Order: sequence, then C-alpha cells, then structure tokens
Amino acid sequence: MVTAALPDVLSTRDVRPHVAVWKVHELLRNANLRIPDYQRPYTWSARNVAELVDDIQRFTPSGHYRIGTVILHRHADERGDDILDVVDGQQRLTTLHLLAAVLRETGVDPSMRDVARLRLSPFGAERTAARAKENRAFLARLVQDWDVDALRAFSDAVFLQCEVVVVTLANLDEAFQMFDSQNARGRPLYPTDLLKAFHLREIGSGRSDIAMKREVVELWESIPAAHVNALFAEYLFKIRRWAAGRPVPREGFTAADIGMFKGIRERDGTNEENHWARSFVYAKNYIDDFRSENATLARFRMMKPIEYPHQIDQPILNGETFFRMVWHYYQQGVRLGLHAFNFDELPKELSPLWGAWRSSVSAPIDEQSEPGGDRSRYAYVRGLLDALLLYYHDRFGSQERDRFAGLAARFAVLPRASKFAVKRETINNHALDGGPEVAGVNLFREIREALSAREVLDRTVPEPKLYGADRSRRNPTDAEVIQRLWGLERGLQR
Repeated sequence: MVTAALPDVLSTRDVRPHVAVWKVHELLRNANLRIPDYQRPYTWSARNVAELVDDIQRFTPSGHYRIGTVILHRHADERGDDILDVVDGQQRLTTLHLLAAVLRETGVDPSMRDVARLRLSPFGAERTAARAKENRAFLARLVQDWDVDALRAFSDAVFLQCEVVVVTLANLDEAFQMFDSQNARGRPLYPTDLLKAFHLREIGSGRSDIAMKREVVELWESIPAAHVNALFAEYLFKIRRWAAGRPVPREGFTAADIGMFKGIRERDGTNEENHWARSFVYAKNYIDDFRSENATLARFRMMKPIEYPHQIDQPILNGETFFRMVWHYYQQGVRLGLHAFNFDELPKELSPLWGAWRSSVSAPIDEQSEPGGDRSRYAYVRGLLDALLLYYHDRFGSQERDRFAGLAARFAVLPRASKFAVKRETINNHALDGGPEVAGVNLFREIREALSAREVLDRTVPEPKLYGADRSRRNPTDAEVIQRLWGLERGLQR
C-alpha cells in the first residue's frame, strides 16, 4: 500500500485506482473534496460523534490510529475543474470538519489546524445544517472543560496521529461497487443508490436542470431508503423478470442488475433511428408541454394535471422521469399495502393512504403477516401476492379489483398447499410455471400479454389438495387459509 499522501489534485485523465494513507489534516485541507448531490444528508447522531471522540482518545496514545476508509470519485466538473466526490465516508468526514472547527475555536495552535471549506450537497441542505449545528454544539460542550494540555494533546492526536485510507477511482460504478463490498458501518449501500447517481447525472447541469435535480432529489429523499430498495428488489425487479419468463437470481437484485432500470436518453442523437424509443420520448415531451401550458390552471385546481404513463415492463426514460416513476410506484405500493413497506416508516403524508386499495378478499393471506399470524410461514406467499397485485393494478387499474385479488391469492398460496416447506426457489419456480394444479401458467406473463382485464380474470385455479396424507402432520393454518380462499370463491359463484 502507498503510504505517502496523494497530491491534492490528480489528473482526471489518470484512470488508475489510487490507494494511499492520509493524515486527517491532509484530508481536511483538500479543497477539491465535495459531497455529491446523490449522497443522503448528514445524519450522524451525538452518540456517533461521541464514539468517534472516544475511539481517538482510546487508541491514539499507542500510536497512529486509522479511523476508516474514504472512497473518492475523481472527475472534472462542468467547468472542467478537478473534483473529488466523496462516495463513502461523508458522515465521518463532515464530523471531522466539525471537530476541527471546534478545536480551532479553542485557540490552541490555530495555525496548525487550517482546513478547507467542505462543499456540501445543496440537496437536503436544511437537514444537514440542522444536524451539523446540533453536533457542533455537542462537541463544543464536550471540550469546554478540558484544560490547555488536554486540548493540545487531543488536537495533535486528531490532526497528526489519526489516519484514513483514501481510495480514489475515476469510474463511479467501480467506486460504488467498492463501497458495496467493504462498507461495514452505517447503512449498507443499496443498488438503488447507484441508480440515483446515474439518473441525476442524466438530468444535466444547466440552471433549469439544477432546479429539477433539487425537486426530484426531494422526492427520492422523502422515501425511506429501505423502502426504495424494497420497491426495486421485491417488486419491480421480480415482476420484470417473471413477466419475461426469466427466474429471479438466487442473490436477488444487485448492482449488476441496475442496467434493467436504465434506458432512453432524451438527448441521444440516435433516437431518430431508434424507432422503439420514439413513442416514449413523444409521451414525455407531450407531458412537459402540457404542464408548461397549463401550470396556472393546475395550480388553481381548474384542470387536473396529467402524469407520464408509467408501466413496469416498458423501457425507462433516464433522468427526471425515472425519479417520478419511483414516486409513482411507491404511492401505488402504499395504497396496495405492500408488506415490504414498514408502516411505521411511511412518510406522514402517505400514512392515511396505507392499504386504501387493498382488497379484503386477500385477507386469509394478509392476516398471516399481522401480529398473531404465521409470518415466516407465509412471507414468500405474501411477497408473490403483492407482486401480482402491483402488476395487475399497473396494467388494468381498479377494474374488478376484488375478483383479481381472489385469483392472485389462490394462485400465490398453491405452493403453500402442496409443500410443507416453501423456499424462495419454490416461489420462483411457481411464478414462472405454476404448480401441479395450474402447470405451465405464468400469471405475470398473462397479465403482460392481456389486452383486457377479462383475459386475466377468466383464469381459474382449482382447489388444491393439502400436502401429506397424515392429517396430524399438517399445519392447521394452511388448511384454514385454503378453505377460506376457495370457500369465498364458491360463495361468489353461487
């Protein structure tokens, strides 16, 4: 490993990865560092800050203390200036800047503590500023009773004994993949973080583009990170795979799969020849023109605004439309009561909408996800049911919602009826090819190919025989769920 610090600026033409060990003062004085707009706001709590201070005090007396890794993306900004975007380490780096400011204010060796101004993302700036203010005040209270010798010793430890491993890469995808593989602190990196970075870059850098970035990042940040990841990993990714007749990989949705959610670049000059892309670009341009021409009428509710006609299985439009698509399907998922979205974490404005479109017909399965239900036994079945409900609603809206909910619930529970143990692979195979009762049926593909709801709703699912000949070894919940689902169907047919 290289032990000398990297130059303050590396040429953006140098595409080789660089690894170096920097003193903290070398990191803090670097004026090229920037928190990029795809990063989430600064969120470290006072407890996190206190732990960092405690670690420095505990480990520096025995020598140098390495406090972690910082991953940087080296590139040129829109003006051609060299930039080092912080991909990993922004929480620790921001806290070190706050700590340096507090130590400087004590007046102990201020000339040795020069630091550069850290350029923060404008997105989520209010949340970042509020938390930074709280933590700076906490640090000031922490050191206010220290004597001069204690302050000088701690300051020397921070600036001269603390080190960070700095990994600098010219390729953003590589930087994210490295973060994904080595990050063990804080929130794990999701593949959706890389998607966010990609689609923000696709928006552009003009004045109107900056305003657009601010708007779509606020949309994105209003959704809990775990919910964004669940939307893609548990629903959009699986639906696309199953509807195309392809299995979901054992490892699920990873950074290697994000290409599925990249697509049409509006400014691409080849779109004239990419005939398949035209209709989507035309639709986007029509929506933009409509919004511009009718903004006043929409603001005073004299005209209902229209939305881009998103469809789960159609190509993605890069940039702004991607973010609006995420918000669109998140709202749908909340209204459908999708189980992967933890109700307690919902944004306040969406909480009243929870389950508004959920049909009572699927209650025999839904109840197993509630307190007192057999959650683990029905987790995969519930996931399959939710994916079917989202896909059907995406294509046919509320047409005969209850009837489809019954069909989807009966289809989803078949693996539970035929096998005592249901695994992820069991559901994967069932989604693609049905089971013994409906061999060869891919309900996702039927939804994709149907031109009317009626074509899907005409499908029947025979009542299954419960697994095992020995009734004493059967799970009583399984028998009850099946009886209720098919008993309801028989009641509706009479």
